[in-house]
Amino acid sequence: MDRTVQPDTSALAAEVEDLMSAPEPDGVFRDSRECAGAALLLGLLLVSPPTPRPKTDTK
Repeated sequence: MDRTVQPDTSALAAEVEDLMSAPEPDGVFRDSRECAGAALLLGLLLVSPPTPRPKTDTK
């Protein structure tokens, strides 16, 4: 077996180049107004008073 012969790497090089130049997947971006609205709603829910509880009779 001759170990001095270089393997053909052109096919591998082409495949690696294709993988490196692949387009990035589209991301999901949120609108800043949508985030501000959600933060405002969360803030209002945290600041709102608790629900009233029925009074217990202590006779």
